[in-house]
Amino acid sequence: MERQKYFELINPAVNIVVKKGEDYNCGPTLEQYFPFGDFSYVQMIHLKALRLVSLVDKVEINFEGKKDTLYDLLNYVVFYLDFLEGLENVQI
Repeated sequence: MERQKYFELINPAVNIVVKKGEDYNCGPTLEQYFPFGDFSYVQMIHLKALRLVSLVDKVEINFEGKKDTLYDLLNYVVFYLDFLEGLENVQI
């Protein structure tokens, strides 16, 4: 896959995070959404993966289809990467 195509595919996920971030700007911090560290991130990734599995065989979908679920999954993975990077930068 070409680099430009890759960025075209992930760009909607980036836009979703920015838009949702504007909605939640005055609310809880990202850390508050994932209070149990690794376990919280893995749980959300797991739930989104289960949602995707349930959508694979469905013909008619009412809300949040495969693409929406993949964008969410991608964003949760990035949130987790950011969390892990933060842990690496902590000085003990």
